[in-house]
Amino acid sequence: MEPYFFLSYARRRGPRVLVKRFYDDLCAELRQELRRLHKGNTVPFDRPFFDVQSIQVGQDWNAALGEALGRCRTMLALYTPEYFRSDFCGREWKAFEDRQRRHRSVTGVDAKALIPVLWEPVQNIPAGAAHIQYDNFDFGENYARWGLRRILAADPGGEEYRRIVHLVAHQVLVAAEHFRILPVSGLDLTAPEAAGPFPSAAERAEPGSHALLFLAARTSAEAHNGATDPGCHGDSPTDWNPYHADGSDPLAARASRLLEERGFAVRTEIVSDAMSASLDEARGRGQVAVLLVEALAAGDEPFGRALRAYDRSNHPGSAAIVPCAPEEAGDGPRSKAYWEAVRGALPFNWAKGVGDPLPLLQSGVSSDQFDGALHAVVVKVQNHLVSFLGTLRTSLLEMSQSLPPPLPVLSPAPPQSDRPRPGPPPTPARPFFEPIPIEEQEQDR
Repeated sequence: MEPYFFLSYARRRGPRVLVKRFYDDLCAELRQELRRLHKGNTVPFDRPFFDVQSIQVGQDWNAALGEALGRCRTMLALYTPEYFRSDFCGREWKAFEDRQRRHRSVTGVDAKALIPVLWEPVQNIPAGAAHIQYDNFDFGENYARWGLRRILAADPGGEEYRRIVHLVAHQVLVAAEHFRILPVSGLDLTAPEAAGPFPSAAERAEPGSHALLFLAARTSAEAHNGATDPGCHGDSPTDWNPYHADGSDPLAARASRLLEERGFAVRTEIVSDAMSASLDEARGRGQVAVLLVEALAAGDEPFGRALRAYDRSNHPGSAAIVPCAPEEAGDGPRSKAYWEAVRGALPFNWAKGVGDPLPLLQSGVSSDQFDGALHAVVVKVQNHLVSFLGTLRTSLLEMSQSLPPPLPVLSPAPPQSDRPRPGPPPTPARPFFEPIPIEEQEQDR
């Protein structure tokens, strides 16, 4: 199968109503265009790829994305400010653009199969995407000023929206039918070398950035009850090394080194009942946090109690990684115990990650996947934290503007005299405020 297009967009929390509407409308328009092209004859139409519809529950999302990106005929990139802050969107971009370059080097033809759609206005296009022309005079001034999302929200069945969808469908049709860029197989979007241009996984953090690592892991005595230690545990949870067959560094040391290479100052703590307070403090300071959890330790107290409290709470700027040893990745009894432990400790995060190409609960992470997974989730939680703090500041500002004006300070009563007392001062006119315009609400969050 060769999906007619791959829809690449920044995943937001909540329902994606408008993105889904655009996807459905574009599919319908493409079917009509194909019928016109083939004079009414029925033609095969490989269903375009939209993650929340095309990846089934229980399916390996990385394999599904890699397969679709390696075989799709075109890729539509929905431009938003979040798109160009998304590490994973950058990975999708790079994977498809690499295919275009390979096609150009083999055939000498520039397929122009990466099609930008201005979903929301973007102030600064990063250098890695600046060579793609996205301004289109035919789409009109409203499209250039407001983006397609606002046009759709204002009038879903309107002439302007339908005309733009028709023009996008024509671009897809030309690239898909006339170029058919060469497919590739085996794409792994989580690999470190798959990092795209916005931002690169090697991009350094802002000066003064801090990251917090939380460890939930057993010691050798707790894990083996006096039996021979196979090498993954030590005297402290910070000695835990689930990847001991591949290297001697404990996981906390490996994660700290990776984050320090990115420019973070790193502090490591053991998961305890005080973790929620530490996370709240880190969030207030704009610090990201990553939990490194041994699955079979998640039921031990106080780890289990602290993790369940974390799971019930919303902590913007945090993510959890649950490494997986080779014997826990197969079909044996250790694999079953591993997945039951993960679901039991973090059920809400487990359910929330279904259908998300980059969930904030990363489970089943092997040694060769760990570095890429850590970089990817740190970028994602940074973006979540920036968005959360910005929304919080805006809400506080709006609240302060809506408060009534302070009461006037009354001066002490003057000493009485024989003069006639003046009448009461005139009541000041009630201040008049211009109505504050309400910004358009996010309908697809």
